[in-house]
Amino acid sequence: MYQRFLAAFAFVLAISPVTMAQEPGDRATVQMRDGTKVEGRIEELAGGTLFLRVSQHDQRRINVGDIALIDKRGGASGLPATEIREARGADHVLLLNGGSSVRGRLVTIKGGEGSGDAGPRTYVFRTVDGSERQFGPGEVARIYLGSYPFEAAVSGHTAADVPPTSVPSGGIRVPATAAWVSTGLNVRKGDWVTFNTTGEVQLSENVNDRARSAGSSRVARLSPLPNVNAGALIGRIGMNGQPFGIGDQATVPMPAAGVLYLSVNDDERADNAGEFIVVASRNPR
Repeated sequence: MYQRFLAAFAFVLAISPVTMAQEPGDRATVQMRDGTKVEGRIEELAGGTLFLRVSQHDQRRINVGDIALIDKRGGASGLPATEIREARGADHVLLLNGGSSVRGRLVTIKGGEGSGDAGPRTYVFRTVDGSERQFGPGEVARIYLGSYPFEAAVSGHTAADVPPTSVPSGGIRVPATAAWVSTGLNVRKGDWVTFNTTGEVQLSENVNDRARSAGSSRVARLSPLPNVNAGALIGRIGMNGQPFGIGDQATVPMPAAGVLYLSVNDDERADNAGEFIVVASRNPR
């Protein structure tokens, strides 16, 4: 009996350090581009989707394009200004616990508990020179996923001070910092879609460089639609469709069949702030 107890105790000691070390290394706060945060245990990043275990019966599947920051150290608050400045560009920025940083793109997170890969948890990062580096969970502090939101002044406050606008039923957020946002609406060519758009965006650090859905009085030369007002609401069908203008039009005919995506017409998103709230619905024929 005593020998069995000692054997069981030795087994617990053998596995406990691994379990205790793995759990904190897997936990993170995920900050979305609309400002909301979700905390949980990272399980995997594959096919453009982050799998986050919030609780035993709650696994979130988050589109990587909707993520601004994965913070494993500070709860996505009190971020150093030097980091934010570095993270404004299009590259992903990986911050290591030792204090150094790597620029490039997060490719995948594989292995470990909850993953389909039997190996250890590994963060695979492709650097700007094209090489791939691998990091263990204990090495990674934060990962900024490109064009990190700039806390621009809005009506005397910073963007971080302004509470998120409520979204009506069926509505979606189209942040000025994001690229293309899926509406989830599957349309056919020739369908007329009704748009109800509210909100305002800021297109640079200049607090007066702002626009509603019709866009500002200037253009952005390298934007998806360089001849359409900067800041205007625009759309495209599918991930590879040609962009088309929407602006403040109440109804717009769809140029192709597929899922409707929306964006803000601008060429540099790193210094943007604000968002449009859009309710899009297909009119019956």
